[in-house]
Amino acid sequence: MPLDHTEHQSSEELRSSRDLSLKPKSPPAQVPGYAIESLLGSGAYGEVWMALDQRTGRRVAIKFYTRQGAVDLSLLSREVEKLVFLSADRYVVQLLDVGWDSRPPYYVMDFIDNGSLEDELDRRGTLPVAEAVELFGEIGIGLMHLHGKGVLHCDLKPGNVLLDQDKKPRLADFGQSRLSHELAPALGTLFFMAPEQADLRAAPDARWDVYALGALLYCMLTGNPPFRDEALIRKIESSDAIEDRLDQYRKLIESAPRPTEHRRVTGVDRPLAEIIDRCIARSPRQRFATVQSVLQALRQREQAHARRPLMVLGLLGPLLLLAVMSLFGVKAYHDAIRDTEADTTRRTVETSHWIAQVAARSASEQIDHYFRVLNELVTDADVQENLAAVVNDPEIREMLDKLADPAENSNKLLDPIRNLLIARLSGKALQVPLERNLNDPGYPEAASWFFCDYAGTQIASEFRSENPSNTIGKNFAYRSYFTGRGDSAAISTADGMRYEIDADPMKREHLDEPHLSAIFQSKATNQWKVAFTAPVYHEGQFVGIAAVTADLGSLVEFENANDQYVMLVDARPGEFQGIVLEHPLLREYSDRGDPLPASLSTRRVNGEVLDNFARDQHGLNPFHDPLGDDPSGRAFDRTWIAAWADVQRRVGDTGDSRYRAVTGLKVIAVADREQVLEPSRLLGLKLARMGSLALLFFLLVSGGLLIAVFRSLRQARERVNRLSGSSGETNGSSVESQ
Repeated sequence: MPLDHTEHQSSEELRSSRDLSLKPKSPPAQVPGYAIESLLGSGAYGEVWMALDQRTGRRVAIKFYTRQGAVDLSLLSREVEKLVFLSADRYVVQLLDVGWDSRPPYYVMDFIDNGSLEDELDRRGTLPVAEAVELFGEIGIGLMHLHGKGVLHCDLKPGNVLLDQDKKPRLADFGQSRLSHELAPALGTLFFMAPEQADLRAAPDARWDVYALGALLYCMLTGNPPFRDEALIRKIESSDAIEDRLDQYRKLIESAPRPTEHRRVTGVDRPLAEIIDRCIARSPRQRFATVQSVLQALRQREQAHARRPLMVLGLLGPLLLLAVMSLFGVKAYHDAIRDTEADTTRRTVETSHWIAQVAARSASEQIDHYFRVLNELVTDADVQENLAAVVNDPEIREMLDKLADPAENSNKLLDPIRNLLIARLSGKALQVPLERNLNDPGYPEAASWFFCDYAGTQIASEFRSENPSNTIGKNFAYRSYFTGRGDSAAISTADGMRYEIDADPMKREHLDEPHLSAIFQSKATNQWKVAFTAPVYHEGQFVGIAAVTADLGSLVEFENANDQYVMLVDARPGEFQGIVLEHPLLREYSDRGDPLPASLSTRRVNGEVLDNFARDQHGLNPFHDPLGDDPSGRAFDRTWIAAWADVQRRVGDTGDSRYRAVTGLKVIAVADREQVLEPSRLLGLKLARMGSLALLFFLLVSGGLLIAVFRSLRQARERVNRLSGSSGETNGSSVESQ
């Protein structure tokens, strides 16, 4: 489908064209000095043939005016006049020779190798934006040269733009061109012709070529000129009179929607789209006044493109710098907070470890004190004599043998024997040291003192409790404080208990050195207790044990606070591993004399945490206090930093503190993690405020600079637009007045 629709010819012109098309394709005439080779094209007014200049070997194009009338000579004269006027202009096809007297008349011009822009568009459909804009600029320069010499082309279209061997444009076909002082109308090609040009009374105007130039670029980008529509073409061609056709064209262009297809072409930016829109504006007042104004706008766009990297760099540079600074700032912030928290935590762990060691040492001293007074008791010769006398008394021995089975402790049938035993033992010297030790203020505070015979039956006891249960005559051979094991032994009994002990009282397992027993619970208070026991020998013969029991609640001496305290935990393997023995919350119940709730008495540190303590000598962060899970212990339901230390005891009776062994009890010192890290949090807030202020200052400065730059560019663009507008009007006027 052709890109242009030239105005309709008259009936006579149509007959002439038809006759010409039916003639054999041979040159209309021979031109001296030129060997005509082939037909390049034909039209309503003539034919163009390619020929060889026999003098120079140069290929040329010869245009014959085949109508053979006054019109031919007029057209030839007009076109030659313009070509002569534009000689030596590289943007115009050059005139080489004229055959005024030939029949038909002709003129010889440059042969352009690559055909017309219309041929190029037929082959390719559209051109890339960059290539189209480059051609647009070159054609605009050619038009500017024409206008500068007072020539208006008036029929610019793809078929009238030839492309040389370098694909540079050459303007051709000046049959409709006018000098700026001419008033004769000139009709161009449909859809490349400005609406006001489609008037037989219109005087030539430079803005006609501006419109055609914009339509040319639109066509190169989209494949069709603006406003082109087949229905519109048929409506125009349905009119017979040329005035009617021109009037139809003018009205249809003015009422058609604004062309927008070029804006959807990839690569067409807003400035380029605006240049096209202003070139093809329906009103000449809204159009660029001159081609110079178009080129100036194009240069302005190119300058903006050239500045774009700098603008992008100017915009993205600060943002990139901000991003890099923010990245390093955030990293530095997090590193500072992390390092501060790590250092604070490390120092807190060290402090807590020191506190745990101090508290553990106080517990160790108390344990050593218990064992020391116990050792004084079991090494006392009178005690040994008295205990041996009791267990060797035949009458007492007979009763003890009947009570030697722990499975019979709850047997009510044996109560008479126990009562008889209690009466028989009353007034024995064994009770005296127990009373003394329990009440002597120089001795450590104890819950009870007692003796058991070699079979494990209790034969003397003294309790601090006001209403103690009498346990004399009951056998405790299964208890760890008798066996020396870490936990109690057991065998099966009728009531479901198990006591693994030897049936022969003389062969039962018993401790052979001082021992810290497994913990056991007070039935009255639910408080945990522990027994310190030691064997009693008389003349090398094991005759029984002596024991002192203590309530666990004040073994560890430390001034606890709301955000830092210590607790005592049994870390020994067995059924009681992890049980919390001493704690500020447990101390509150003890101080009030209230029984300990069962839910608190069984709280324990789980084995995984104890394993972590065993692996890490430096503490644990975070640590969860198990008593914080109890409703009464909500104040302790926090995250803690913890460190631990072993409670030790002296081994042997040398008095040398270097010989010490771990007891399996651990002191855990905790500190409130939130309180510990509060300085780090405050530092983080301070750094965040400083960073925010720095960011705000940076954005204000950068924003101010960008606003100044954009305002300066906008003012420069407005100055250019004002200059181009005023310059265009002046130049247009001057061109028209020439």
